[in-house]
Amino acid sequence: MAAADMETHESSVKPSPGQAEAPASGMGSIPHSAESDGAATPVPAAATKTPFGERPACFKNTVQEIGFVFQATNALATGSFFQGASSIITASIGRDLGMTQGEITWITASSALTAGAFQLGLGQLADLLGRRPVFLAGMVSFTAFSLLVAFAQDPFWMDVVCGVVGLCSAMVVPPAIGIMGAAYTQPSKRKNLAFSAFSAGNPLGFVFGSIFSGIATRLFNWRAAFILIAILWALFTVLAIWTIPRVEAFPPEQPFKDRLKIFIKTFDSVGTVLTVFGTGLLTAGITLAPTDGWGAAHIIAVLVIAVLLLVIFVFWERIYSNPLMPPHIWKDRNFTLIILACLPGYMSFISAQFWLSFFMQELQHLSPLDVAVHLLPQAIAGLIYNIIAGSILHRVNNTLLMAFGSLAYITANVLMSVMRPDSSYWRFIFPALIISVIGADFQFNVANMYVMQSLPSHRQALAGGIFNTLFRLGAAVALGASTAVFVSATGTAEAMADPMVPYKKAFQVSVGLSAASFLFLPFIRLGTQGHASQETDTDTGESKKALVDGPSQGVRLGSEKSAEP
Repeated sequence: MAAADMETHESSVKPSPGQAEAPASGMGSIPHSAESDGAATPVPAAATKTPFGERPACFKNTVQEIGFVFQATNALATGSFFQGASSIITASIGRDLGMTQGEITWITASSALTAGAFQLGLGQLADLLGRRPVFLAGMVSFTAFSLLVAFAQDPFWMDVVCGVVGLCSAMVVPPAIGIMGAAYTQPSKRKNLAFSAFSAGNPLGFVFGSIFSGIATRLFNWRAAFILIAILWALFTVLAIWTIPRVEAFPPEQPFKDRLKIFIKTFDSVGTVLTVFGTGLLTAGITLAPTDGWGAAHIIAVLVIAVLLLVIFVFWERIYSNPLMPPHIWKDRNFTLIILACLPGYMSFISAQFWLSFFMQELQHLSPLDVAVHLLPQAIAGLIYNIIAGSILHRVNNTLLMAFGSLAYITANVLMSVMRPDSSYWRFIFPALIISVIGADFQFNVANMYVMQSLPSHRQALAGGIFNTLFRLGAAVALGASTAVFVSATGTAEAMADPMVPYKKAFQVSVGLSAASFLFLPFIRLGTQGHASQETDTDTGESKKALVDGPSQGVRLGSEKSAEP
């Protein structure tokens, strides 16, 4: 951010047309936009101008703004940080607690599964009851349950509490995205930089989690890694109390009991139950099938029930007045194609990272700290790529950036699939690390910028929930599928002769997933995003106005009826 932001400005920008001045509050003068659907959202009344664009009025100063952007980035990194921290010590945890390969995989998969399964519901919860309180509750609970993981005494304890940690991490993402979307309403370089930093959270969280976990484990033991996570997030929670602004999707004067009443009447509890059990059973079935047999009666039953629940969920969302996942958002062609292109790439990234860490522990016999050091270049490269991505979103065709990201994914995964235990780090792992994060950073930047423009401001938290739900669930499914392939290959004669075979098969799953992302790229029509003069510029001139102003499934918080523009 520019140093000029720190100056005190005596003049302020006049409110935009249609905005009315509001009485001063604890956060300053923040009026509410009179949106056509009646859902009042606090919007900046007086923002500070800088060469980077206007500083949102919900921030008292630039220091608070930077602190919030850090917290939002950290929110997106929370789940992946935990996954990264646990992935490089899975071998140590497995030996200490006597875990099977399936139970070891669930250390990471359980947190990804619960984060994805509950995120849609938590996005709706944040919009209805308050983004700031839900965010702080998520930070506190994540801290507490991360500490509880450190005292695990058996596999069941470990996997279940890790699942609860995933639920806690899901609480902070939708509020963070909702506040960012409401605060940065005008396209500008400032908004590009903020969302560029935010997009770094997912991939970099995994890498930094690995590094911190490796250091703690080297100095003490694997339990110290989770204690360190609890300490870090306790500090972040204290910081969040000051940095998280009160930017809500409802009028600040609306009593809590009224909002709670609306929440009880409108919350999609049926959709939440269908999502949780459908995705949970699907992932469990995929993970257990290799050991219990794909033809086992209980495996078939679990998979059939899972698919049935997910099909019912799709139909339910079409008829319920306030669905978790509004069907109309899928009418935007580019939105759907971007998700379809990014999802398999991210699935390949998470799966490859997990098996690479396990490979270095089991076949290369590296300590957790050595694994962390080997992964460090990825973190450094990721930071650089995010700066680049944030600087070129409004200059380079975003479809080309998506394609470049997919190419990076598949190149990195091919390198990992052909390496050997005695292969040179600099010829295989190092280039794979710094190339794979290109895919994550570029595609996340493009997708996040587009997703945040696909729903009205009072639905931004839900938009974030939709986006991250699919990616968290995708990560869980990818880990389950690659584990199924790994376990199936482990008992073969070929694997007995060459221990690398199961790992090669697991990496080939990532190759296939990354290749799948190419299938949708030719149909995406994106130009550049983030212009100061316009919200987006597509090659075909397609407008998202129909999407944003079309049939809304939002809740009118001033009444108990679903809102329609």
